[in-house]
Amino acid sequence: MKYLNIEKFDNTNIVKTCCVYKDQARWRMYSFNAQDNMEDLKYYRELAEDFGITIDDMIRLPQTHSDNILIGDRSVAGTGVTKMEVPEGTDGVITNEKNLMLLTIESDCTPVFILDPIKRAIGMVHSGWRGTVSKISINAIEKMIEHYGSNKNDLMIHFGPSICGKCYEVESDLISEFKNILNDEEIDVVFNKDQNRNNKYFLDVTEAIRFSLLRYGINENQMTRSEFCTYHSGLFNSWRRDKDKTKQMLTGIMLI
Repeated sequence: MKYLNIEKFDNTNIVKTCCVYKDQARWRMYSFNAQDNMEDLKYYRELAEDFGITIDDMIRLPQTHSDNILIGDRSVAGTGVTKMEVPEGTDGVITNEKNLMLLTIESDCTPVFILDPIKRAIGMVHSGWRGTVSKISINAIEKMIEHYGSNKNDLMIHFGPSICGKCYEVESDLISEFKNILNDEEIDVVFNKDQNRNNKYFLDVTEAIRFSLLRYGINENQMTRSEFCTYHSGLFNSWRRDKDKTKQMLTGIMLI
């Protein structure tokens, strides 16, 4: 299976990461139907083999646009892959256990990878605009501090491929949602009114996440961002481009 690695993370020799390229497999966004899952397990097996684990060592979350975080341990291993019981409204997962692969599904939203190289803990977060406004990435960090003793100044954070601020068209009324987490200057950066395209608004969700984390106290040098847009790069599946719910981007991280 072909996927993009986050080199800065993988080079620590603490974790392995992946963002699966377009059309490598079928990752269903919402479905945890048993029949659907049986058909898709071959893709998970292939990915698990690449990571030196089994499908029972995976935790896969659906895409519900919540701000809730699952504490990942062996008691929930297999969730969303071999076990159909999935916590409702959960879009992030953290763990400090080795060989437990954390997976999220994106369809243009931003996957947020979190690594604490000191305490050896990780987080995997799906952050669309709703999750971003609800500060789901900060919630994940707070959970890592609470459960694993992480220090936010030690964290490495990477924003994976997502739809960029030149491709993600939104309605202007969405601006009011972001006023709860951003100031006017930041909103002017995050929302772009394009005069060349009938004054339509375009939103950069990843930049909004970055601003919110800076406000929280994460330093600029702790964060990196993928250069790839899911929509226009052609490398990853994109709902906005393809309108196909069976073709999503799978992203994952695992302690080794």
